[in-house]
Amino acid sequence: MKALFLQKYGLFIRRNLQFLEKELDKPGENDLLIEVFAAGLNPVDYKIIYGMALPFTRPNRPFPLGFDLSGVVIGKGENVQDFTIGDAVYAKVPWEQMGTIATQISVRSDMVALKPKNINFEEAAGIPLVGCTVVDSFKVAEIKEGTSVLIYAGSGGIGSFAIQYAKFLGAYVYTTTSTSNVEWVKKLGADCVIDYKKEDFRKRVQNVDVVYDTLGGSYTGKALKVVRNGGKIISIAGHHDDATLKKVGVAKIFRLLFWVKGSILLFRTQRKNVFYKHVWSYPNQTTLNYIRDLVEAEKIKPIVDQVFPFEDAVNALVYLQKKRAKGKVIVSMKQ
Repeated sequence: MKALFLQKYGLFIRRNLQFLEKELDKPGENDLLIEVFAAGLNPVDYKIIYGMALPFTRPNRPFPLGFDLSGVVIGKGENVQDFTIGDAVYAKVPWEQMGTIATQISVRSDMVALKPKNINFEEAAGIPLVGCTVVDSFKVAEIKEGTSVLIYAGSGGIGSFAIQYAKFLGAYVYTTTSTSNVEWVKKLGADCVIDYKKEDFRKRVQNVDVVYDTLGGSYTGKALKVVRNGGKIISIAGHHDDATLKKVGVAKIFRLLFWVKGSILLFRTQRKNVFYKHVWSYPNQTTLNYIRDLVEAEKIKPIVDQVFPFEDAVNALVYLQKKRAKGKVIVSMKQ
């Protein structure tokens, strides 16, 4: 197989990546061998290149990149019963099997689900990490009929999925975006769209039940200004709470450093009786099957910004790094 490998860490993506050929091992007894048709890119991919994942995982270099895929089953382990050769599938692979920007990959079968029938491979490849993250986050947030929620960055990969899913659950949705995307984001179903280039969202949003923090940094603190007393801040980009870090196996010394860094934020949330949680997404077949049903019922429409050919995957990551994508950036192996 051929895949995009990280050779060294650093801020300059083009210098740190290289396509390499590697022979795949025979699939494990519980694995599927998948011919990759398309790979979805996510911010975590370029953050790994920066070295930001080193407190959590330290794979030997060079190692392949990518977590999202769609493709076709071309082999399987002896214990796999619920897939057949030729099945069209999609998946978010676990960290230990990372490397979907590739022509082939072996993946644990319990991380794989049948692809939604009503969308193409490029659209399907952009769903798994985003979908699992939003579904897991909204379970923690307990979003339901009548919940008011602010979703940062409504035009991004996470935001565009989160708006649609929140509306499916019956929530009232506020979101932020730039001037050029306001009308487009409204069409996704958001009830109140704030152009952050023209207006401070804190003037329009007050006492919401939930803030979905997809940006981190100062925006995590700003969430405290608009969430109601007793409300919730669910983050995928802000402070990593100790319980989450412990669950994913982060060493105690790193957990202590994260606690010190976030101590002021946590003090402020406690003073306002606000529940704060950093959510990590855990891939699993059950969640992917649930998302497939939503897509096939047309409750969720995957949003693809741009599709790059496999040989142009480095440029795809550079494009994603600029944070201007409207929806998902996809690498296609089968254009």
